[in-house]
Amino acid sequence: MAVHWCVILVLSVHVYVTRCTPAIDLNGQWEVLNIKRGYRIPATVPGSVYTALIESNIIGDPYYRDNDANYKWIGREDWTYTRTFEVTAEILSKASVILVAEGLDTFATIIINGQTNLATTNNMFIRYVYDIKNFLKVGSNNITIEFKSAVLMADALAKNSSYDIPPDCPNPAQNGECHRNFIRKEQCSFSWDWGPSFPGQGIWKNISIDAFNTGVIRELTATPLLVNSTWSIDIQLYLDVNNMNTTGRLKTSLQLAGLTSSKLVSRTISVSTVQSEFLYRFAVPKELPIHLWWPNGYGEQALYYLNVQFISGDEMAQKTVRLGFRTIELVQEPVSGNSSQGLTFYYRVNNVPIFFKGTNWIPADSFQERITKARLRSILDSAAEVHINSMRVWGGGVYESEDFYDITDELGILIWQDLMFSDALYPTTLSFLNTVSVEVSDQVRRLKRHPSIALWSGNNENEGIVSTKKDARLRQDYVRLYIDLIMPIVTIEDKTRPFVPSSPSNGPESKKEGWIAKNTGSEYYGDVHYYNYYADLWDWKTFPITRFTSEYGSEAWCNYETIEPVFNESDLDYYSAMSNHRQHHPMGNQQMINQTKMHITLPNSNDPKQQFKNLIYAIQIHQAMAIRTETEHYRRYTNQLTDDGRGLTMGALYWQLNDIWQGPTWASIDFDVKWKMLHYYVKNFLNPNLISPYIDDNNLNIYMVIDEIPVYQDRSSTGNRQIQFRPLKIAKNFVNTNYEHRDKIKQLEKSVNASSGQVIMEIYNWKNMSPLKTWTIPFNLNLTSELIFQRNVADILSEAGCSDKKGCFFYFFLNSKINPTSTSWLPLTYFTDTQGVIPKANIEISNVVALTSTQFTVTLMTDNIAPFVWINAYKISGRFSDNGFIMKDHLVQLTFKSWQPVSLDTFKKSLSVQSLMDIYSN
Repeated sequence: MAVHWCVILVLSVHVYVTRCTPAIDLNGQWEVLNIKRGYRIPATVPGSVYTALIESNIIGDPYYRDNDANYKWIGREDWTYTRTFEVTAEILSKASVILVAEGLDTFATIIINGQTNLATTNNMFIRYVYDIKNFLKVGSNNITIEFKSAVLMADALAKNSSYDIPPDCPNPAQNGECHRNFIRKEQCSFSWDWGPSFPGQGIWKNISIDAFNTGVIRELTATPLLVNSTWSIDIQLYLDVNNMNTTGRLKTSLQLAGLTSSKLVSRTISVSTVQSEFLYRFAVPKELPIHLWWPNGYGEQALYYLNVQFISGDEMAQKTVRLGFRTIELVQEPVSGNSSQGLTFYYRVNNVPIFFKGTNWIPADSFQERITKARLRSILDSAAEVHINSMRVWGGGVYESEDFYDITDELGILIWQDLMFSDALYPTTLSFLNTVSVEVSDQVRRLKRHPSIALWSGNNENEGIVSTKKDARLRQDYVRLYIDLIMPIVTIEDKTRPFVPSSPSNGPESKKEGWIAKNTGSEYYGDVHYYNYYADLWDWKTFPITRFTSEYGSEAWCNYETIEPVFNESDLDYYSAMSNHRQHHPMGNQQMINQTKMHITLPNSNDPKQQFKNLIYAIQIHQAMAIRTETEHYRRYTNQLTDDGRGLTMGALYWQLNDIWQGPTWASIDFDVKWKMLHYYVKNFLNPNLISPYIDDNNLNIYMVIDEIPVYQDRSSTGNRQIQFRPLKIAKNFVNTNYEHRDKIKQLEKSVNASSGQVIMEIYNWKNMSPLKTWTIPFNLNLTSELIFQRNVADILSEAGCSDKKGCFFYFFLNSKINPTSTSWLPLTYFTDTQGVIPKANIEISNVVALTSTQFTVTLMTDNIAPFVWINAYKISGRFSDNGFIMKDHLVQLTFKSWQPVSLDTFKKSLSVQSLMDIYSN
């Protein structure tokens, strides 16, 4: 359909393009053909062949049972998209008529009106733009895009390689496809250890036609800069222009979101096919107040609209993007002035050291067209609600949508952005390097305006892989791709953010070793990934003492009601063939059992279905407690430095936040956006006011960690502009001698009392709901993380009258004005011998009240102390204010917020509650 004159095309709610030139929107209805099978079915664009087949009832739910294996034929065959569209004489009268395909997945030939010599594609991450005027006619036209099987293309490219480039194929447990590393496509679409193989084909992003005489804005990107206490914006404008030299007028304006006042600056430019890219600096007017953008928990997320108009003759094009003002830097300096003890690795935002409290993101569905903004909002809101301030977009998925980054901008979630290379080595043929070069430039330009993006990382885990290889060609390929090609592109395109070649990596130490460190898991440099499927993950001594841990995790099944619809009745058995098929991590189901039974006596139901439910519950307890133990360990080391130089940990990103399908994974939120027990625990162990108790040898140690301080403001360094400072209590190792506002922050720190309050410690016997004894522990912190209590456990138990430690536990809470409040509890033994020690609690749901159609209160009542109380709203997607908790009081009131409206009666009927002792038959 042709559109005319100043039509607004919404790319996302905060990115829109206005064109005062004709355009044709090619989104919508197409047909998909499979010549081999004789299929000709309707398809929606953006979309993929899988969703087209679903909508035509040719296939069922791809996630049902083992359909990932049953539907392999789809990815192994060729598919063709086709449609007709109308072209007017007015469109053909324009000097240029441009086809713009924002995303084609992956190997395609574009044919217009039967002419096959237009273009071919080979990269799903690239925007393809072609002048098609000479292929068109007035009236009805046809566009056909023939897609080749990415599976077969990857196989052919691997066979044509003169040497083996690993990995060849995934582990058989993944039921995946081979040689993904030879093609520029979503790597996990060939399978992963947490997801299925659905290597799609299709037009997965917008597609349209532009017609113009002078030019249109193809990309607008902007990066704010703070130089000598003055803000400006480096603006890069990319135009598609015709073959004529012409002049045009650029108008630039900046406006704070929600306000009507703005500042307009105008300039004249000359454009041609030789000069179609423009970089200019926009000085922010002094009369326009600049409010800083802060990470979640540290302040507001002030956002501004930047509008650029290009006017030439009677044509006008404009684009509006949203941005935020903040600075960011990665600090890698000698620890305590002693380079022999390694380097720090932490980030400063607006000159404030930030502990990255976060997680990792994977694609939210195998089929990108099904990921709605509402779904993204629910998942990302769930992250922000539990104090997550940072997130790594993992390198085996896709560069996420504008909606995704718009939401992280709004929520203050810092993004560690991997480039899309993961767990593989890659070819360095000229054609491969050329397409990667365009890909990286396109994506950095598209995304760098977002204040939430904190850094670029070249790949996921590939430095560690190549470090194990002796083949000089593979090592040379690694350096050629990430160091010689990608790093210069990123650092030229974006001078405001750090670039790290790999995650994990040793930073400057890797560079010293020729960019390939011998030990990428070093605790003295850079970031670390850590997994252990055999050790005791409830023991803090298991874990490394790192500078920054950007991946760590423990696997658990999704919630029972989430797996239930994609299994049949006989599959609902932990040891069924389908349960094993769903587990893509080799030996994963047995590993979860082995690690869980280290800490919890396994359930013993004779009913396989009930046993499956109970095992899911027990394994989720293990996962939640394991990640709690590891994360608190890292947070306690914020200010600690061991004698051999380990510590000063400033980041903990657990693996992983979300799911791509229903199954056993490391996620804290399952595919139905139901929180697993882990996600409720995240809310506690990422609390900005953390009480962290643990037992070291024979002593009980209690740390207090407070890492968010109220805002203080100073106007002196920026005239009438407002800069916000947050005087964190940090170790001297984090003080930068070149810190621009160090003296000002020190002055502010002197005016602030050290964080102080009281922790109340109680000790209970499992059989008595009154504490045996209570202690008041005052604290007065001078650092973010400090030990506030240490005492021999045996002496504490003796004083409290607890004769057997397996019969007692500690409970802690804050008695201060610090907000948010914080609680914690610590069992003195594992739950492997609970019979006769922990009485079974009778927990009832005593009252349910509707506050709104999406918010309810639920009151629980118990007659005994109950560990790991789990309340569930069956088939209702939402979250409780707490879950998986220890219930030591007779009454507890919770709130529940649903993602969609639900009636009170429906909500009441959905509710059930259990605790640990309910999983045992006797």
